[in-house]
Parts: sequence; structure tokens; C-alpha cells
Amino acid sequence: MIVNLNGWPGVGKLTIGLELAELLGARLLDNHSLLNIAIALTDYPGPAYYEAARALRDIAFRYARALPPGTPLIVTSVNASGGPSGFAEEHWIAVRDLAQARGVPLLSITLECSPDERARRVVEPGRRVSRKLRDPAVIERMVIGRALFDDGADHRLVVDTTHCDAKTSAGTIAAWIRDTVPVV
Repeated sequence: MIVNLNGWPGVGKLTIGLELAELLGARLLDNHSLLNIAIALTDYPGPAYYEAARALRDIAFRYARALPPGTPLIVTSVNASGGPSGFAEEHWIAVRDLAQARGVPLLSITLECSPDERARRVVEPGRRVSRKLRDPAVIERMVIGRALFDDGADHRLVVDTTHCDAKTSAGTIAAWIRDTVPVV
């Protein structure tokens, strides 16, 4: 299966993804694993950035297609409409195509948390090292002007992470996956 953890910056996609990968024996491909290379070597958000991000995604997804059958893959992303480049929509289509190419179900987990908690989380110092967005005002403008989506997912779940730690959220998701896709 492919499990897509979707949500605004600060909801806990990577932290929950790490816990969930351990619970499921899955591989984790965090969006910053790809995007940080493009951010480091190009002018963000210019044409070279999107070209590099696409090329890096293509390489990563080529290897993801070659994973042994039965190996779950967790992908993190912000699948939100209305961005200036259309990259988020294009990325979601690539994730859907990857699930189809692997012949596995695509599970979409939308992570949410309160605006106050999200604002608290995004200013944590560790986010700087990961080159993650750290300005609560920018994120709030994204939330107001755009909408998260997961069209074409085989199964969907929404998890509010406001009052849950990553281990608890991952446990909730893993239990749901076991009930939804019994072969896990």
C-alpha cells in the first residue's frame, strides 16, 4: 500500500510518519527529502526549483516502484489546490500513478490540528534544520486561500493531532489501516 500523509505545515506529517513506518514496517519518503535538495541548489520557487523537484521525485518514485511487493510506502505531502505553480496537484497525480504502477491501494490520511497548535509547532527550532516553513502567518494565508485534497484515494481518514503525540496518532492510523486493508 501507499499511505499519503497530507496536511498543512506543522501538523506532524514527518514525526507521525516516522512512528507509523516503524509500526507498519514501511519505507518513509518525506516530501522534504526531495524538496530540500531542490531548495538548496536552486532559486525557490523559480522554474529551476520545480524542474529539480520533478526530477528528484521521478528518481525517488522509480526506486519506490521497485520496492519488494508487500513493502508499504509512506509519503508525506501538502496536497493543496490553488498554489501558484500547480505543483501540488501534479505531485498528487504522481503519487496516484505510483500506487497504480505498484498495483497497491492508496490510503490518504489528512492530518489536522488547531491553528494555535500549528502556529506553536512551526516555530520550533528543529524545523529550520529541515528547511521547513516556519512563519505562522504564511501558513495561515495558505490555509485560508487553498484547500487540501485527495481525489482518487482508495481510502480516507482524517486525524486531528492537536492533543495527540505522534505515537498515539500513528497508533490510531495503524489500527485504521489494519481494519481497512486487512492484509497488513
